[in-house]
Amino acid sequence: MIPFFAVLLLLAVSGCAVYFGCNRGMASKARGQQVRRFLIASVVGALPAGVGAHLLPLIVALAWMLTFPLLYHLTHRRSSPDYENYADTAAGIYLAGWLTALVLLVQGSVVGQALVGILAFLLLLLPVVQWVYYALYGTCIDANGMKIVQETHYNEIIEFARSYSLSAVLLTLLAVVGVLAGCVGAAVLCPVWCGLSLPAVSLWVDVALGCYVGAVGWYLLKPRHSLMARTGIVRLWLDIRDYSAGNERYLAEMERRLQSLQVEPVGQPYDRPHTMLLVIGESASRDYMSAFVEREHDTTPWMRQLVADEGHTVRFPNAYSCAMHTVQVLEKSLTEMNQYGPKKFYESCSIVDIAHRLGYRVHWYSNQGHLGAADTPITIVAETSDVAKWTKQELGRVQYDETLIDFLDELDATQNNLLVVHLKGSHFNFQNRYPQDQTVWGTPQTQTEVSSYENSLRYTDGVLHRLFDYCTERLNLQTMVYFSDHATVPDRRRSPNFDGFGDTRIPLLVWMSDEYQQKHASRAAALRQNRERYFTNDLIYDLFCGLLDIRSNRFDEASSLASPLYRYQREELLTYEGQRHIADDAS
Repeated sequence: MIPFFAVLLLLAVSGCAVYFGCNRGMASKARGQQVRRFLIASVVGALPAGVGAHLLPLIVALAWMLTFPLLYHLTHRRSSPDYENYADTAAGIYLAGWLTALVLLVQGSVVGQALVGILAFLLLLLPVVQWVYYALYGTCIDANGMKIVQETHYNEIIEFARSYSLSAVLLTLLAVVGVLAGCVGAAVLCPVWCGLSLPAVSLWVDVALGCYVGAVGWYLLKPRHSLMARTGIVRLWLDIRDYSAGNERYLAEMERRLQSLQVEPVGQPYDRPHTMLLVIGESASRDYMSAFVEREHDTTPWMRQLVADEGHTVRFPNAYSCAMHTVQVLEKSLTEMNQYGPKKFYESCSIVDIAHRLGYRVHWYSNQGHLGAADTPITIVAETSDVAKWTKQELGRVQYDETLIDFLDELDATQNNLLVVHLKGSHFNFQNRYPQDQTVWGTPQTQTEVSSYENSLRYTDGVLHRLFDYCTERLNLQTMVYFSDHATVPDRRRSPNFDGFGDTRIPLLVWMSDEYQQKHASRAAALRQNRERYFTNDLIYDLFCGLLDIRSNRFDEASSLASPLYRYQREELLTYEGQRHIADDAS
């Protein structure tokens, strides 16, 4: 029975040490409750050790007991006075017993032992991934990071891997394979440290172990309120999955929203069919754009000439993103949802809904990966368009933004069109955003992060030029809005959490034709009046509604830069999902 008492002592002491060392602000009643929980769990977790103990389950158990509570503590110990993560520790204790019982049950079966080794590897992988995440970003994974994990396209994973040297990628793969081989080898080759091995009772021992595996497995994994579902990393995963389910609700409630939607055009009608253009950039920082600031390199020559034409173009030098990641930004930019009101995504009308009510045919063309209607708010809104197309995403192949121009011949110049173009822009890895024969600064394939980022901005500038020329020459363009989802700091690795305002300072400009300014003079005047006002891009929906010159029960004039009623002051505006004030930006 020595293994039983040794395992019991290890689990109980480790559980209490992690709990008291990695939680803050617990009430004395909670301390006593959790200590009793851990002691009971330790007895249950150590029971199989009365038959035999094994090192592999204990390694997996300790990894689960320690990882999320410790990483959460390291991340929040200076900013949060009160937090408690006990489920991971309890789950780790029960995992020790459950895996041990499985190892004992399959003794003598190489296949069974190998399967238990693979299961142990999969369970160990989650703590390892959390440690890798912490090593990369210096923070415990949170909701923003988990959203990115669930919404990442496979090509982005490939590009992220390519941002590291081949040797680093190979070493990582070898490490993963090594851990897998170690788990399987430990399960197959390492003997059980036996405490009870009497053949006469082996059948009853097997029955008892089987019952134990079933009971503890049910407690760990039962469909509702399982212990594993209450652990930090699994709870976070489920919360974000529920968030995605809310996205699906957007489609389910669309008919009800549209029934209540009232839209009335205010301005004078156009003389002939026309097009409104909305261009969504990616990772573009106004700090690196010559159209917005003085730069050594002329990164946006066409845009710089466009904003110099103040009779047609309004540049907004004080625009910020509402978050630092595409999905979190565009679910707000494209709909009524924003940081300043209570509306949820699934309750909100979109730019596409408003345009449809006004009789526009909506074309949506994107060079971002298509993830399916239930995966991201961007895709959901896009697929409510009359035409929604994505460039062909092929494994490992780069699609440049100029590919989107090939779609434009589909637009019918004899009807009113809303054209939405979603660029890949300057998304990391920057060198993949432009053909290398269009390198302006540095040498192809050997640029620094900054020079390759500047090259990507220069290439985007050229694509915007071609889009603009096509629409003005063939589609009677009346307005163009260009903004970026968020910014980036090219010589700093991107973080899933707030890492300074450099990731939020975005470009925003509006171009208006002569006819537009004649027929919507008050909107044009309001844009110029508000050109120095501060703005966050979750209000793009309201800006565009103002440009469409409407009255609607789904449009707040006071939130639109195209309205003299625009109310937001710098001190009121927020970023990072409402957690940071842009007034704190000292630049």
